[in-house]
Parts: sequence; C-alpha cells; structure tokens
Amino acid sequence: MTRARLWRSAVAVLLVTAAVAPATAAVPRVASYGLCADQMALMLADRDQIVAVSDQATGPLSHYAARAKGLPVTRGSAEEIIASGAQVFLTSDNLNPYTAKALAQTNITVLTLPLANSWADVEDLTRSVARALQQSRRGEAILADMHRRLERLARDKPATLPRVVYYRPDGGGAGRGTFVDIAIEAAGFANLQREIGIDGWRGVPLEKVVLSPPDAFITSYFDTNRRNANFLRRNPVLWGTARLRPTIDVPGKYWNCGTPLLVLAAETMANERKRLFPATPAREARP
Repeated sequence: MTRARLWRSAVAVLLVTAAVAPATAAVPRVASYGLCADQMALMLADRDQIVAVSDQATGPLSHYAARAKGLPVTRGSAEEIIASGAQVFLTSDNLNPYTAKALAQTNITVLTLPLANSWADVEDLTRSVARALQQSRRGEAILADMHRRLERLARDKPATLPRVVYYRPDGGGAGRGTFVDIAIEAAGFANLQREIGIDGWRGVPLEKVVLSPPDAFITSYFDTNRRNANFLRRNPVLWGTARLRPTIDVPGKYWNCGTPLLVLAAETMANERKRLFPATPAREARP
C-alpha cells in the first residue's frame, strides 16, 4: 500500500471516530498549532480544556511556557488533531492542503488566526477566540485589564516623546501597520520608522539613522537569537550611532504576536523611558 493510501485510510478511520464521538455540554476541547495560536489557547482556555499545542508553546518565545509544560504536542497533522478529540482547532501557521481538506470533513471548528496590528484588531481576535472556546467572560476580563493598563500608560506619556528606532536580529524594523509600532506608541515613544514613512516590517536605512539619530534604540528577539546578539555592533556606521545611545531590550515573548500581551511590552518600554529620560515632564491630564 502506498504512503498516500495509508494516509487516506488513517484519516478515514479518524473521521469515523470523530463523527461518533459523544457530544459534551462542557467547554469545547481545543488544540492549537503555531506560536500565536498557542498563546491565545493558553491565555483563554482552561488548562484541562487544551488537548494539544505546538512545540513552540514551551519554547523561549512563549509567555506561557510553564503552563504549557506537559501538554501533548502536535505537529499540526489532520491525524493528530482528529485523534486528540479537539472540537476547536486554532492555527496561526499555514496548514498543508491535505490537513485542511481532512479537517473540513469533520465537525471540528477551525480558526485561522489573522495578524492583529492594532488595538482594535487585538480586541477582535481575543473576542473571536474566546467565543469559540466558550470563554467570553475571561476574554472580556483580559481586555478590560489591557485597557486599564493602556489608560495608565496614556496618562503617563511625556509632553515630548523621545524618538526611538526598533531593530530585530535580522535587521528588520517595524513601522506603521505593525503591532510593534502600536506598543512603542503606547509606551510614550515616537517611532522614527513611522516618522520617515517606512511602513510594515522593513528596516530603516542606515543613512536615515545616522542623519536623524534617535534618542534610544529598541531591540527584541536578541534573547532568543544568540548568533545575532551583536547586530548593532557588526555595522561600524550603525554602531557609531548606537554606542552613544541607550538600548532598550524587550523580551520577545511579550510581543511574539498581536495579543493582549502587547501591553507587557509597552509597560517594559515605558519603565525604561522613565528611567532613561526622567526629566521629561508628563502631559497634563485631559478632563
């Protein structure tokens, strides 16, 4: 029997198993695949509601690595998802056509999570996942906490925003239309990349940084990518500017995706802003 026929036979058996599985009045069982999907499942679901996560759930970029420890791990195949007994499948990584086709023949609800690049997007994503997991009350509580913390950050913004530029280990940046940009703004900084009009995840040309240097550099993911830890030092032109200015490093697990965890990244940057630029007065509170 060929490998393809074996695969089809295995899926067929699992489809029958899934079809006859007894319904339950409890919250639906959930499996997740991909770092962003894992974070949303671990944030919103009861732990005993989660039947599988990807191997990224316990990795260095996962904020919930400790909570995910011991949960079954899936590679995102149809066989594994069906066999897990999941009733909801969250994915933030692309599924191969075979998996998508097989899951479409089951009663499993498949949610492919979009990238959330605004606070409104974060709200929509959180609510849609919470509804699917029958955890809307928890979702609303998480969003209410996020908004309280964002409001606190807004009240604490300085009258003059220090200018920063953001770098990843690969040299990429973050401009308008990215979740990193909204976190930088919430932290009380002006994003140089936004100012010069480079949108998305492209980097800022070195000449722009040299000719219009920021007050500080923001870096992230260097804590999980040791080979690129000296990125700012590797280019003598960039290092000539960077070595004279403070660098704020944000743990990658705080903003691996556009989720309510972004507020942790914003708070980290805001605390560093107050430490590095203490003489900058806060804006007057609005009535």
